[in-house]
Amino acid sequence: MATSKVKQKAEVQEEILQEENLQEAVPEVKEQKALDSWEQKVVVNIPRATNGEPNYIIASVNQRVFKVKRGENVAVPLPIAEVLNHSFQAEDEAIAFIESAAN
Repeated sequence: MATSKVKQKAEVQEEILQEENLQEAVPEVKEQKALDSWEQKVVVNIPRATNGEPNYIIASVNQRVFKVKRGENVAVPLPIAEVLNHSFQAEDEAIAFIESAAN
């Protein structure tokens, strides 16, 4: 389960980096890309829930709320994929901090 979560995070990060590189390479298109980012879809697969967790994750950006089902491939807008990616990164950093503080 942890391996699939890491793999999914890596895929989302790679897609985000590709988008950032495209925007840096063509500055005049950057404004248009910002408007179209909600139209761009990214497929995410969030690992299944463990005991007591709901089988979905709620993510929102600028009052746009999405309920993303766990354990299935789901196409979400790019801004939601970025929020999910940042959430997973923060969770990993928190776990690493707790483990380092415990040792």
